[in-house]
Amino acid sequence: MNARQDQTESLPARLRPHTGDGVRCARRRDFVPDVIRVHRSQRWRRIDRRKNAGEWGKAVHSGSVVVFDVDDGKDAGPGLLTGIVATEEDVAARLAALAPAPGMSIAEIGTDSGWTAALLDHRLRGGRVVTVADTGRLAEIARDQVAPFPGIRVIHEAGVLQAAGPFHGLLSHRAVCRIPWEWVNAVRPGGRVCVPVRTHLGGPSTLLVLTVARDGQSATGRFHEGPVLQTLWLRSHRPGDATPVAPQDSPRHSRDLPLVQAPLPRAARLFAGLLRPDLHLQVVRGDASLEGRVADRLRLHDQHSSRAVVLLQPRHTYEWGPRSLGTYLVDALAQWHTSGQPTAEHLGLTVTPARHTLWLGSPDGPSWPLPQLPTPAGER
Repeated sequence: MNARQDQTESLPARLRPHTGDGVRCARRRDFVPDVIRVHRSQRWRRIDRRKNAGEWGKAVHSGSVVVFDVDDGKDAGPGLLTGIVATEEDVAARLAALAPAPGMSIAEIGTDSGWTAALLDHRLRGGRVVTVADTGRLAEIARDQVAPFPGIRVIHEAGVLQAAGPFHGLLSHRAVCRIPWEWVNAVRPGGRVCVPVRTHLGGPSTLLVLTVARDGQSATGRFHEGPVLQTLWLRSHRPGDATPVAPQDSPRHSRDLPLVQAPLPRAARLFAGLLRPDLHLQVVRGDASLEGRVADRLRLHDQHSSRAVVLLQPRHTYEWGPRSLGTYLVDALAQWHTSGQPTAEHLGLTVTPARHTLWLGSPDGPSWPLPQLPTPAGER
């Protein structure tokens, strides 16, 4: 080994020159901050590498998602995740879908610790990465981590993205219910937009890969089954924090909902949740000591004055408020069933400045125009 090689090997992995495999040049553990969080005893607890290197290392090397920021760094809060480091499997799937090539310029949404931006920088080899952090504080954390990578620019104002474009592709690590048109508009014709899509019916995100049309006025693509994506919500798409308004009227017994089951299949949640973005669902498992047996139930609300409870064992449905949410859910699920219970890979989206259209098989196949996102309670 010559002197130059010896000097290179003595550097931390994220400071080494871009040689060999990208994952080795930008190892995940080198982008995990010194202070991380683990959930124990109903709360998020801090683990500081400088005080407990063994426990820190065990969490980081577990292969699971690493949480490094909760409630935007506040000591007291609801326990909302605000900064994570994804798994290697997850990141590999997203990069494979984006297919970055040398010389490209890529926009990234959700910088987190900067690890994926570093992997992109390695693959682009002379290209550039503009990555959008959720807040100014998280941007500073990421800038420190990616300082050795001159091809990465960290920003925290999404509006700057348009001025920095156009890009050859966009990769989001933040889940959305609808694709922001400004993301599509920031990508060149023929470029890819890779976004995790999630609905308020629960379940994990599903990766959507769109290709921007030649005229730049639409983008079309399919969902990918792939690994289960562990993603945070884009902040403007988070389920509302407002408590649903308690209806004042008495419950009414609705018709039985034979198509509803728990858990709902992943593709069914995606399909029905896209058709009915106003539905928020929670699965509740009853306490056998209190109810005599375990009973699953679904709770639905629309963040306003309507609610529904679907008892699955035995099957009964109760509704409150002016809207029949249980009926809305079963009608959306019925469309999924009559379409042949398609998997996510058989579904796709076409996005234009004015509309989202869900389709089955191909853009020319059966399709459903998607409604606009509802206005959360308290914002009307």
